[in-house]
Amino acid sequence: MYEVIVHKKVDKFIDSLENSSVIREKLQRLKNFRSKTPVNLDISKYRGMKNRFRVRIGDIRFIFDVIVQEIYVREANYRGKVY
Repeated sequence: MYEVIVHKKVDKFIDSLENSSVIREKLQRLKNFRSKTPVNLDISKYRGMKNRFRVRIGDIRFIFDVIVQEIYVREANYRGKVY
């Protein structure tokens, strides 16, 4: 299992949303990333980056890095603004 760490800016962004508790719960599902337990999230690998992925939750995209046993959520924004 991984430890999910959320950057301070991402944390503020999530707090500004109406459904912040639902989003936080879904981000915590990333603990089981790459395990046999299904995560049930739309995750895809970032092209050209070895350990960088994006997860889509509704219209919001979260960019995260996998570093040893940690998942570091580094960016979050709406679709057109995060890439």
